Amino acid sequence: MNLSKSISFIIPAFNAENTIEICLSKILLESQKFDSEIIVIDDCSTDNTTGIVDKFESVKLFKLKKNRGVGYARNVGCRLAKNNILCYIDSDLVISTNSVLNLVNTLISDKNNGSVGAIPIGTTLNKNSWSSKFVGLVSSFGFDDVLEKTVTTDAQSEFFVIYKDFLRKIGGWRYYRNAGGEEFELGDRITYHCKKNLKIKSATYETYWADLYTKFKKNIDRTEKYIHILFQRQKEKKISFDSIGSSATLNDAISALITGFITINLIILIFIKSISFFLLLIILFLIQFYLEFKFLLIAKKKYGFKMFFYSIYGIQIWNLGIVFGGIYFCINLIKRIFKNKFNIKV
Repeated sequence: MNLSKSISFIIPAFNAENTIEICLSKILLESQKFDSEIIVIDDCSTDNTTGIVDKFESVKLFKLKKNRGVGYARNVGCRLAKNNILCYIDSDLVISTNSVLNLVNTLISDKNNGSVGAIPIGTTLNKNSWSSKFVGLVSSFGFDDVLEKTVTTDAQSEFFVIYKDFLRKIGGWRYYRNAGGEEFELGDRITYHCKKNLKIKSATYETYWADLYTKFKKNIDRTEKYIHILFQRQKEKKISFDSIGSSATLNDAISALITGFITINLIILIFIKSISFFLLLIILFLIQFYLEFKFLLIAKKKYGFKMFFYSIYGIQIWNLGIVFGGIYFCINLIKRIFKNKFNIKV
């Protein structure tokens, strides 16, 4: 036990009866290396999440009376925590041995570190959906090139460490209508306060990646949120796209834009049989194939040719979620403009 590294584990949970037991079991093993406490914030679950958590006598359980979202639950955990080093872990994660120790050691090694996060393992624990393998590959793409650590623009909110006093100083967590988007916004504020967001290779986790259709819907919501975050501080500093592993990189944006053009082109071809539009469609596919070629090779290496060809299709569905998220953002922006200009309900 390292008494000089006191840590509070905070696990927000909502309807996590299928995942939280193995999650907590692994955290309990890792917690023995610290002077620690484990706090589960149940976000008004309607399943047996709390019943499972009650089996762990050393785990502190706090139940919210109303479902408020993961950001709110994380703030509650921050207020309840007695230690200055906070380790946030989502309830559907299985963390790797020594990952927490490596996160903490990295955090305290440099005063300029604002947050230090783990890197996801691309394989999925979700055995009910074959397409979750594709989602895991996309979500972890790029980390193979990391040697030890990398600076990112987003905070790895699923599994990361941060100082409590610093988190409170910069305003805590923002929370949204649905889970997702908090990591972009918090990472932006950490960077704004001249600290670094790191992800390190010596800290990893597995998770139950969603199926492609669920991820498609999440991409719509997360993209609408992310565009707000991308531009909200444009007057104060230059905002860049995210780095690897966040699905919000410049390469992701370009690929999604190409998918948008491909979709428009296909619609036009239905009504207008034109060789020019057909050639344009081929060119767009070739450009996108070039952009995604490295990912396709990794998909083939990991799961074979079946995943290679499925990924060509999966990339389009993934990207359409981003495209629709951009359209969703524009619609909401127009609504707000009309509401502010004419003082009417839209």
